Amino acid sequence: MTYGSESDEQLKAPMTLKARFRGQGRERLVVDRRRAARQARRVSGGISALVALVAIVLTGVRLGQGSEAGAWTVLYLAGGVVSGCGVLLARFGRTRWAFAAICVGAAVAALGDGPMFG
Repeated sequence: MTYGSESDEQLKAPMTLKARFRGQGRERLVVDRRRAARQARRVSGGISALVALVAIVLTGVRLGQGSEAGAWTVLYLAGGVVSGCGVLLARFGRTRWAFAAICVGAAVAALGDGPMFG
């Protein structure tokens, strides 16, 4: 063994250990972020689908009760469609846009219950 190769190994070993130690926390952080993103996509998609389903079911119920089709029907269905777009947005990872679609869809559908369209 030469003196130069021995000192090179001694210098490399602590840096490798230090690098591995620093890398341990980052792997866990990456896994946690991926899990949180997956959960956010699932929750956004589920809520969006629920709002869309409620808007469409309410349209059917109200038409089944004998109400005349009018502007409220268009508003309910438009709210359902906009909320349904939130499912696609959440699936592609655009959870903020999906949340906006949920809010807009619910607001548009709620306009159908207003006194002007009753």
